[in-house]
Amino acid sequence: MAIEFHCSQCGKLVRAGEEHAGKRGRCPHCHQSVYIPTPSKDLEPLRLAPLDENEERERQRLLEESLALARKLRRERDVPPEVARAPRPEPKGDVRLPSDMEHLVTEYALAMAAGRLDEARALAADIRAERARAEEVMQRLTMDELLPPKLAKIPRPVLIAYFKQLREG
Repeated sequence: MAIEFHCSQCGKLVRAGEEHAGKRGRCPHCHQSVYIPTPSKDLEPLRLAPLDENEERERQRLLEESLALARKLRRERDVPPEVARAPRPEPKGDVRLPSDMEHLVTEYALAMAAGRLDEARALAADIRAERARAEEVMQRLTMDELLPPKLAKIPRPVLIAYFKQLREG
């Protein structure tokens, strides 16, 4: 009697002799190595525990809460273009705002990622004017476990490459 099963790679029906049960063989359709199962008559049915309604409701509530939180985080991460291109705050006298350098570095990375090289070049000139502060910001951004939401879509290795280019320029 033949064993019938579906190939785990291509999904097509495969027939194999009982003497091949429990071994590996090649699918005649896609030629991938597949496991040939033992005939199901040798297996005992799996007994399942009864469903606990309270536990199932709690699991569903936690799942919905998790999905709502994930949606909220995605909304926070998606910054509208008009906010992303908002004018940079002007420094007040000789004192720069504490987040001004981080804003410049972030805008530089976003301009590089979007291919706006002229804008990135102009931002790089502003950043290089205060190299020490810029270095602190770049170091912190590359070491932080979570990137700021604006930079979250730029892969970390690419961001590091942008900062390296900024340092070398």
